[in-house]
This record gives sequence, structure tokens and C-alpha cells, in this order.
Amino acid sequence: MAELYTDQMSSGVSGISTTARNTVDQAKLKITLTDNEKIPFDEAIKNVDRNLQKIIVETNDTLEKVRDEYQKRIDVQNCRSDLFWRVTGISSDTTSGDVEIDCVCVKLSPTYPVLGNSGTNPPMRETGNFDDSGDPILEPAIGFSTSALMWYTGPVSVGGGVTAGITSVAMSGDGTTLRSDGSAFDAYLEPDNLHGLLLYNEPYARDIGDLFVATGIGTISAGFNTITLLTPNLNLGIKPGMVVTPSRFGIFAEAGNVVVGVSSTTMDLSPYSDVLNIGSASTVSVPLITLQDPSVSAVTAPGSDGNYTYFDFSKDPNLISDNLAVEITDNAYVPQVISLISSSNNFGKGVEIEYINNGASSSPQEWNKFMEGVTDPDLLPDEDVKITKPVVGADKIYYAVGFDQKPILLGGGNASEGDVRTFQGTTGFAQQAYASLSGCNDSDLNAAISARNAAEAALSGSNSFPEKITLVNQVRTKRNELNIAVWAYRTHIGNSENELAANGSFMSQMNSSPYKNLLNTGTE
Repeated sequence: MAELYTDQMSSGVSGISTTARNTVDQAKLKITLTDNEKIPFDEAIKNVDRNLQKIIVETNDTLEKVRDEYQKRIDVQNCRSDLFWRVTGISSDTTSGDVEIDCVCVKLSPTYPVLGNSGTNPPMRETGNFDDSGDPILEPAIGFSTSALMWYTGPVSVGGGVTAGITSVAMSGDGTTLRSDGSAFDAYLEPDNLHGLLLYNEPYARDIGDLFVATGIGTISAGFNTITLLTPNLNLGIKPGMVVTPSRFGIFAEAGNVVVGVSSTTMDLSPYSDVLNIGSASTVSVPLITLQDPSVSAVTAPGSDGNYTYFDFSKDPNLISDNLAVEITDNAYVPQVISLISSSNNFGKGVEIEYINNGASSSPQEWNKFMEGVTDPDLLPDEDVKITKPVVGADKIYYAVGFDQKPILLGGGNASEGDVRTFQGTTGFAQQAYASLSGCNDSDLNAAISARNAAEAALSGSNSFPEKITLVNQVRTKRNELNIAVWAYRTHIGNSENELAANGSFMSQMNSSPYKNLLNTGTE
């Protein structure tokens, strides 16, 4: 019996092995076969996506034509102006006591910087009330608003005299920027919603070579190397060594940059409720990403064109030993990234597409769809904000309708953007600030508007367009079944690689044991 026992155990630990390597090879074979099975689905989806995007582009072209025809009234016909006098300061002359109104000539824009009163010694008037000492209580005779755009409109007749015409145009903003959209200035810079197709993508549906990790709207100051991401989500998976790529060129010296540190800071996100689902939240923690190299230009939110800049974060390919592998704990469905199909590079991708015409920012957003309706855990305890699907759109386009008068200088010459002028006292207030313009020939503009209206009516009224979206999403759903199978095989690879590493460590420990012979032969 002793001899039989020795024969049965003769291999000992030297015979211990793992099937992990075979599992990896089998999983890769399954991935290859399943990926080949996806090819007809991929081609069919690309064909329909291409057709749908062509319709979207042709429709948006009609909106751009309207924009161009409005601009021709300013640049070619000279029958409209996109310039106006903006009040920058209100003060009173220390000698004469006359009220002085300082203005700068600015161009219609989706956004304007918030200005403080550049004037000194602002004019005051009695309120009719008195303080405890019996002195009259004063208030500004002409208030200067930092939460509105102050538009100097020229002389206004009052009681047989003349005063300064100033219109405060209320605009939304974040404390540093005023947004024209939704204000009374829509009559002069008219916003319109562009059309688009949204792409919904999830980890399991990405190509096996896709290294994407996270995305987010951000800001950065020129010459600095820290990005502030406008999201209360601190768990985006961003790590040092990852590559960051902005949505527009010229922010960094190179196309991308490298993350060297991840921390957090606090800021008020409530001004960005049009693109973020944060309710009335204030002073929340947001990610602060430190980069290897400083920026060469600043990024604000939104930019001067009214759009937001987003930053994509992806794994460093040099640090990935086998990008087929995913950990068994990795979530196949989260985060879901919602983005706008903007080029042929997006054709055929994602788990679903959707037509959109809501005028929201096209900046990609990501979320956990399984948390919808749940209180956001990343906000403060007293901020009971339910998680909802992020709002992503195709952006807006702006028509420079313009003014039927143009700003002029004191001598009557045309004012240009950046020119300044001061209107002082009764004499100054009586001076003409604008000159009337001749009527426009709107035949080309009206034709462009009719073509736009027809294209939009065809898009919304055509049965074929929504039917094609339904069809291609049905094909995507079938392909999703194959993609989730590929994901499962990828988790086998990740798990097997962990087993291989663990087995190697175990064998190294056994082979270095002083009882190795005992384990292998039963003798010391």
C-alpha cells in the first residue's frame, strides 16, 4: 500500500496546473467567431445610420442658409446692424454734477461678460426717507445692473426735456457670463434648434479596441494645468496616466494631454442646470484633474459661441497588456454615454439612437441609467435631487436679425466693435447714438425661410424617417445580444489572467518551500 500511495502522489505540487490559459485561448476564439457573426449587423446599421444622418445634415443646411441670408443683410445690403451701445459705467462729474454714461460698441452674441460699474462717484437721489439722524436716505439715481445687459438706446423725451434711454435686458448667467438665449434680445439674435441623432453607448457595446473611460464638460484657465469638471460625480474612473482629449482644437499645444493627478474641489453648479441635472444644488464637490502640460487657451462654460467644451478621458494604450480583458466586477451597462452623432466615425456604434431637436448642448453626458428616479448620492444630504436622464441635444444656431439702426460716433461716423463713447448731461443725452438704416430686400431670406420650413415639416411629417430609426434600433437590439456575449468572454479572459497570476505566485511559493520534496515524493 505504501508503494501504491507513493506512485499516486509522485507528481505532488509539480503536477498542479490551471486551465486558465486554455480558458483564455477558448474565450479569444469565441470572441473572434462572435465578432465575425456581428459583421452583417454592423454593415446594416452603418447603412441606415448614414442615410439618416444625410437627412439630418440636409435639414440643418437649410437652417444655416437662413442664418447666412440674415447675415447678408448686415454684411452685403447694409440694411441691418449687429452692433449696439452697451453701458459700462455710470458716474457723476465731480465738477458739474452731470451724470456720465460710458458705453462700448459691442456685437450681438450668444453670451456677454458680466460687467461691474466702471464709473466713479455714481449719481444719487433722495428716497424721501430719513435715517435716525434726520439725514435723507439716498439711492442711485440710475442703477447699474450686473445681472442684466444695459443697452443704451439713445435720447428719450421726458416732460419736455431729454434723458438717457437705457434698457436693462435681463439674461440668465453664472455670475461671470450672461446668456442671450431666452431674453428680449432673441428678437435681434434669434435662436433656433438644430436637428440631430443621439447615440447611446454602453461599455459592453464598445469595440474591443475602444479605450474610452469617461467624458465631461469642463473649464480650464489659459496657462494652467487643472481641469474642473462640471459634475458632482467623483467616481468617473479617471486615473493618472490616462489621456485627455478636448472636443475642440487649440486648448493644448498637442492634440491631447496626460492626467497626472485626480482630486476634487467645490463649486456652485446651479448656473449649469440647463445641461446638468443638479436641481438647485450649490457648493458641491467636483473632480479636479491635474494635467502634465498647461493649456494654451482658456475654456469657459459656455464658450463665446454659446457651446460647451467637453473632455474625453481614455486609457493609456501603453499601459494595457491585453485590452480584450475586463474584470469580472466591471459593469457592462454603466456608464451609459449619450452623445451626438457628428461624423461618419459614429456610424454603426452604440446600443440605440434617437432623433433630437431640443436645442440643448451637444456635450456628451454619462449616467447610471439604473439610478433613474433615485436621490443623487453625490449631492449634499439636504439636496433631494432625483437622478434623471441627462439632457443632450444638437446645439442651437443663431440668426443675426439685427437692428434697423447702427451705432454712431459723436461726429456721425460709423462706430465699430470696441469703440467707446460717453454721454454726459442733458446735452450729451440729446446727442444721437444711432443712425437709421434703409429697408432690406428680403426675397432671398424669405425663400431660405420657406425652404427651411419645408425641410423641417418633411422631417417631422415623414413616416419613413421614424420608421428607419425604429428599424435600425431593432437591428441594434439583436446585435446587442452578440455584444453582451463578447463581454462575457472578455470577463473570462480577465478572470483567467488573474488565475494565472495567482497560480504562478502559488507555485513559486511551493517550489521555494523547504518541504518541496515532501510535497512531491512523500519523503523529506
